[in-house]
Amino acid sequence: MSKGSFSQGVGQWIGAAEVYDANGAFLGTGRDTRTVEADDGAGTVTVNVTFEGPFSLGGVYTIADRKTHRLYQGPLNYGYAEVLGDGLIAAHNYWSDLGMNQRFFLMVLPDGSRQLSLALISRGEVLKYVVVGEYQRQTDPDQPEPPVTVAMDPADLAGDLTAGRGEMLLNRPGRWSGELTVLDADLKPTGTTPYQEAVEEHADGLGVSLAGLPFAQDSSFTFHTEGAEAWTPVGDVLGSFSLWGGRGRSGSFLHHNDEVRVWSREVAALDGTLKGVVHIWYRGEQRIGAAYGTLDFEAA
Repeated sequence: MSKGSFSQGVGQWIGAAEVYDANGAFLGTGRDTRTVEADDGAGTVTVNVTFEGPFSLGGVYTIADRKTHRLYQGPLNYGYAEVLGDGLIAAHNYWSDLGMNQRFFLMVLPDGSRQLSLALISRGEVLKYVVVGEYQRQTDPDQPEPPVTVAMDPADLAGDLTAGRGEMLLNRPGRWSGELTVLDADLKPTGTTPYQEAVEEHADGLGVSLAGLPFAQDSSFTFHTEGAEAWTPVGDVLGSFSLWGGRGRSGSFLHHNDEVRVWSREVAALDGTLKGVVHIWYRGEQRIGAAYGTLDFEAA
């Protein structure tokens, strides 16, 4: 496992989380406040959460470091998380107050002052909410709280899959580029790789070219798009993804010639200048590695 620590996440984090339904409809903005305190002697942190929005919850839970994983011990939140890097976790949790499961990633950005997150919240196998979050660390008690995102009325944005932005940030023509940290099957770092995604608009969707994949060959393929969904036709890369607000994305893709598949989760920052990506690679049901990082955007 990569040698992550609790240090990157300790402190107070405040931000606005956009909440969507399973079909990509905007439900409202949630105000999310989390205070994270470490007990180094016990190897635990205590998290105090208040979330107010289309759904609400609040309370405390403890996370224990088990070296190979982290265990969420309740009472508000139970579950299991793997540490992909210092400041990045991928978790499966259960929110007891909601009676719902959560698949979740949380990434501290390189500046150490912001986090991006994507939460898929389900009851059973039915997706109920998707929460796309961006948070700011509060290092000074006198520091003003970060502003809430521009007020968005769900009634005014009915049917607007961009949540009022006028564009899908993750589907814009241009180039995403940066460096990904590569992990092996045991989540131990093996190095870094330069990575690039080029996106073009087509008549019925998107053209995408990928370079620098750690577990598959470079590839180019097309997506058909319809609303907040996209899928590939027959080809060497096969799969689909869902979008929420144009800035949160989750999907799975088979790289047929390489006999591997990838579960991809991404969140664009509110200003659209960068995105955080988490890619988990599999052969069959066996994980063979992972890659993560932040990519900067250059418009076409």
